[in-house]
Amino acid sequence: MNLLILFIVFFVVIYLFELVVRKILNLERRKIFSYNHINKIHERIDWSIRISFIFILLAAYIFSYYYSFWYIQPYIILVIFIVVSGIARAILEFKYVPNRKEALFTILQLVFHLLLFGGVVWIASTGWFG
Repeated sequence: MNLLILFIVFFVVIYLFELVVRKILNLERRKIFSYNHINKIHERIDWSIRISFIFILLAAYIFSYYYSFWYIQPYIILVIFIVVSGIARAILEFKYVPNRKEALFTILQLVFHLLLFGGVVWIASTGWFG
């Protein structure tokens, strides 16, 4: 039950953050749970990143069977994937989208998600919810 409450709070905070920042930056709202590519270049880069990280996750899974390093844990690799994907999107938005505030929003969103994720991990690891 506590985990469900944590997830609900997590998604409500993300929604409110995006709503407020888009209002401040005067940007249109994106559709919820949509991920539109900016152009064909972005689509190719994004799929290259995704396929690369799938292979990295598989290799890390095999490698972690024999060794136990913190940096080959799946959640670390997924956080790196989110960062790389977000930075690629921000760079391409800055380069190809006429409104450069979109790139700023993407960077702010990425930083906020990372801080929020770190907070959730910290809360889960310290036992705040019992």
